[in-house]
Amino acid sequence: MHGKLSQIRLDHSSFISLHAQLHNQLRRLIVSERWRYGERIPTETQLSEHLDISRTTVRIALQRIEVEGLIKRTAGRGTFVIYRSRDHAASRSIFFFNGTATNEIYTNILNSAQTELRSAGYQVIFSNSQDRDDEARILQQLLDDNVAGLMLWANAKPTADTRSILLEYERRKIPIVFLDRPVAGIRADYVSSDNFGGSYDLVQHLIDLGHQHIVSLMPDIDDLYPVNERHRGYVAAIEDSGMFAYAPWKINPPARHEFHETDIYHLVGPQSQLITEQVMRLMNEGPHNGGAEPPTAIVCINDILAIIAISALQKIGYRVPDNVSVVGFDDIGMASYIGVPLTTVSQNAYELGKVASRMLIERLRGGEMSPRSHVTPTQLRVRSSTAAPLLVMRQSQ
Repeated sequence: MHGKLSQIRLDHSSFISLHAQLHNQLRRLIVSERWRYGERIPTETQLSEHLDISRTTVRIALQRIEVEGLIKRTAGRGTFVIYRSRDHAASRSIFFFNGTATNEIYTNILNSAQTELRSAGYQVIFSNSQDRDDEARILQQLLDDNVAGLMLWANAKPTADTRSILLEYERRKIPIVFLDRPVAGIRADYVSSDNFGGSYDLVQHLIDLGHQHIVSLMPDIDDLYPVNERHRGYVAAIEDSGMFAYAPWKINPPARHEFHETDIYHLVGPQSQLITEQVMRLMNEGPHNGGAEPPTAIVCINDILAIIAISALQKIGYRVPDNVSVVGFDDIGMASYIGVPLTTVSQNAYELGKVASRMLIERLRGGEMSPRSHVTPTQLRVRSSTAAPLLVMRQSQ
């Protein structure tokens, strides 16, 4: 039984509830036939103790699995798998795989995808990876499990193994829909938010307020498609207004030569001082590293970095938005509840999940067509972190 327990892993810090994670993993183990017909599965107590969760959480997950007809509980004997593979039923499984996202946008996309795909008769199984090597391992496992299709939010820097495995998906004609960013060299459909347009709207909002010294702030991540698109939107809006687009300010990681995407989420707490020091140095140097006055507005590549930047600015004596306006991107839950509610761009996560699912369903039903891309519109959310620069306000008085 210990071997079965070791196959289950929950993320206690995830936005996805623990009972939903457990239900998903049990279903995956059964539908893939790693837990076979007639086998006894771990008890509520064993699952509760091994996973450090309540028996109520376990019970909810088991009840959902039982309703789906995958297990049967017999008083005095235990709980047994009653699922049988019929005509490669595992091929009715769609895998939603996240290699990087750690906020509620991912959860909302998943919920939307589950609604669409289940209504079309597909089982939806989800997972996320701990690192790039884990991503390759899970993708290979899914290939071995004979999944019907894959929705993939890939790691920022896929390994050679990951690319090789995705090419095997392509060879076997298992459809893939990429979310947020494509993987170079893999022919597949792709769905994203309008990163360019959203960033353009943010910068135009700042320009309309009267800002002329506007810089972009981003983690030191090279060649990540949504980051590139957001910076391209910044440059286009600045240049269309006849102003100078400064080189981006890049925040360096505490212990690596470049950021991993998930690093930024761990810097909101105790390590934020490491970012504060870098923001202080960048502000003192000015937009073009020497001689120029500090910026009056900072365009952050996402909300987490914007929240860190606001905290850093306040620690070194700048008031937001009186001295410096700050904007983010994503509109995560905390963006409107921090001390200075954040002006940002909202992604339509529900629409992303719906469009990606429908693309995948069309492929599964035999649609022969070239790889398609879909860009979902974003919406500007103006809050208290932006205002006219002091000079403009004084001139208007």
